[in-house]
Amino acid sequence: MALSDVELTVNLYTEGDKFFDLLKAAVRDWQGGWGHERERAAYALELYQRCLQTMRAHLEEARAKAEGGFFTDQDQRILNRTEEKLAYWEKKLDEIRK
Repeated sequence: MALSDVELTVNLYTEGDKFFDLLKAAVRDWQGGWGHERERAAYALELYQRCLQTMRAHLEEARAKAEGGFFTDQDQRILNRTEEKLAYWEKKLDEIRK
């Protein structure tokens, strides 16, 4: 297997907080640095945004299932918690962009 074939999977529901914290720290630490550091910060910011897009897409899919009646109370709690996490990390994204 070539190095370019390596993939990383992060469960954004169970590990998202730590992952977003790492990306946020990388952006903050490197965005004002040298050229290669700014490139790393840009990549971390791109990953951060892609993760938020993934969470948004999941929530849209989950809402569609809920409207179809395929949801339990526990599913609704998980959906609500995920929505809260998404709103929190979107707020943090706005903060690091400033």
